[in-house]
Amino acid sequence: MFATLTDKLRWSYRKNAPDIMAMLARNYPRFVTARNPEPLREEIPVFTFHTVEPVAFEAQLQYLAHNGYRTLSGAEFQLAMSGEVAIPPKSIVLTFDDGRASLWSVAFPLLQKYGFCAVSFIIPGLIAEYATLAKTYEDYVARAATVEDLLARERSAEPLCSWEEIYAMHESGVIDFQSHTMYHHQVCVSPQVVDFMHPHFVKYFFGNINVPVYRENGEMNYARELPLGAPIYRSEPRMAGRLAYWDDEKLRQACVDYVQQEGGELFFQQEDWRKKLAAFHQTESKKTNHARMERATEQHRALLDDLIESKRFIEEMLPNKTVEQFCYPWFMGSPLAVRLSKEAGYKVNYWGIVPSRPTNRSRQSLYYVPRVEDFYIYRLPGEGRQRLRDLLKAKVKNYLPGFAAQLKDSDRLAVTSDR
Repeated sequence: MFATLTDKLRWSYRKNAPDIMAMLARNYPRFVTARNPEPLREEIPVFTFHTVEPVAFEAQLQYLAHNGYRTLSGAEFQLAMSGEVAIPPKSIVLTFDDGRASLWSVAFPLLQKYGFCAVSFIIPGLIAEYATLAKTYEDYVARAATVEDLLARERSAEPLCSWEEIYAMHESGVIDFQSHTMYHHQVCVSPQVVDFMHPHFVKYFFGNINVPVYRENGEMNYARELPLGAPIYRSEPRMAGRLAYWDDEKLRQACVDYVQQEGGELFFQQEDWRKKLAAFHQTESKKTNHARMERATEQHRALLDDLIESKRFIEEMLPNKTVEQFCYPWFMGSPLAVRLSKEAGYKVNYWGIVPSRPTNRSRQSLYYVPRVEDFYIYRLPGEGRQRLRDLLKAKVKNYLPGFAAQLKDSDRLAVTSDR
């Protein structure tokens, strides 16, 4: 289906274009692009991690330790950026988005080993109280676990750190926990159908975060467990500033019922299932359509509630904790989200690439903090510094297989739907 392919390409562009454009415009820290940069001073690079595995992550920490770098906590970063204290030489910040299980099994013990600290942006609405006991870096060192064992939980039904684990890391002082929104969710923003829920829909690996949040009986359902046949409308991250499109629940249910009547999961084995379902959706939408766009006042309230609730929840779960820092899911925010984050009590906002701001210097706005990917650690000045060309080649090599698989799936669906 053409809409499915173009939506995947659009998301790929949204995710990667800022990096590409920033590199072309040299909107990266000088240490990344320069052949022989001066030692790091008067700036604080912030690096972004998600999943980490022990060999690669330890090598990065060894590079930092060998070259005399120091990591700052969120509070230390805030003080240095506000000008209340001088920026310490060779200072960086390590940030971990989502609070994935490898933060506990790999990152935490290795940060302790090398005497570093980090900031983790977590999603309190998706965190379980406890999780199944899993293998950690200590087991790996003792040869009682493989790399795959350490990452296995992220691919299970318990992919995020539990509150029990987060509490232990918080108490150690090694990890500073801050907000990544309450549910890390998307909302539909247009009546354009880009897909239907089907057995092979890519839901991402935790919390079904690639599935937009819909309303059921007028209330938001953050579980994101849509039944087969439900239409997937074009969507955007909640903080990106777009008004939500509230679909017609009766129309959605009609599509679900149609799939059930046509055999349920077996329906999707038909080569032309997309064409049939799209035609049914179009016909039914002419009979009943009570969809509407969100009002600006509703959007304002929804964003502010999310920001306040996430902050409150983390502070209630962790003793002596004040949450003042916030990170945008998918690196996508908006002027409205920035304004409301201030109203909710946040003092720092983290992004990905920020136009016209390659790095972080004293007295720059704390609401537009740029971050770069973790592999650029090897571009920091020091012994063993790697070539930019080699790092970018490795990135492309790692990225292309997953993207190629997405295109292959989209191409297959497009071809079969046109037969």
